[in-house]
Amino acid sequence: MASVDPLVSVLQRPNVRVEDVAILIAREANPLLDDHAMRRGLDGLGAEALIRRGLRSTPERDGRILAELLFEELGFEGERDDYYNPYNSYLDKVMLRRKGIPISLSVLTMAVGERAGMDVEGVGFPGHFLVRVGGPDGVYQDPFHGGELLDGQGLRRLAAQFLGAEMAMHPSYLDPVDCLTITIRMLANLKNAHRRQGDYARAMLACDHLVELTQAPEHRRDRGLLAHALRTYGAASEDLAAYLEARPDAKDAHAIGLALEEAREQADQVLH
Repeated sequence: MASVDPLVSVLQRPNVRVEDVAILIAREANPLLDDHAMRRGLDGLGAEALIRRGLRSTPERDGRILAELLFEELGFEGERDDYYNPYNSYLDKVMLRRKGIPISLSVLTMAVGERAGMDVEGVGFPGHFLVRVGGPDGVYQDPFHGGELLDGQGLRRLAAQFLGAEMAMHPSYLDPVDCLTITIRMLANLKNAHRRQGDYARAMLACDHLVELTQAPEHRRDRGLLAHALRTYGAASEDLAAYLEARPDAKDAHAIGLALEEAREQADQVLH
């Protein structure tokens, strides 16, 4: 039976692309979104990259073509002044404003590169999403910083920035990740961005997807806390209780227990 969650259904399709998920997430936030226009825009960028690429290329040249087209000429850039603005995580807004965070700019780069016949994969580098161009022997590219190509020294510098200088660079940080992993990371960013703005309803929508995709107790906890903030105490009680049942020894068990007790009291008052 197909899942009722549209994101789960999309991810179950053969040959699903990350842009399919990104467009669906954007359309949930903006029901009037013209996803066909978005795809035509990506098609146009991909066609231009293909023309520049020609019949033969190298991973480094492919990376430079993408950097030149998207970041130098079209002006896509990492948003530094308003990093946690949810617009930075919605692909339609990224294409319109030409600003984004590492993962959204990476999704754009992947979509354009694929249309140009390039092998562009997402890399779940800790704290800072990247892409790899050209397969296992290819080059690593940082869309957030203008499509910069990163050598070993650049990658170690990035690891020190996000993990601390004392942490060694682990080879697994450079492994490409699948569409599901990218989707979960996009949704986690959206949940946190909306929550920071006090938009608990939109944060909860992202959390609903995370629960369906991962079944992780931590996402049920977060959804329960969001439900609590929205004063939907019955739903909050159910999720918070499920978290404590799955994680009775969690460090935050006491705090969550207090929130659960309050939610139950509030739910009882509503019923009576």
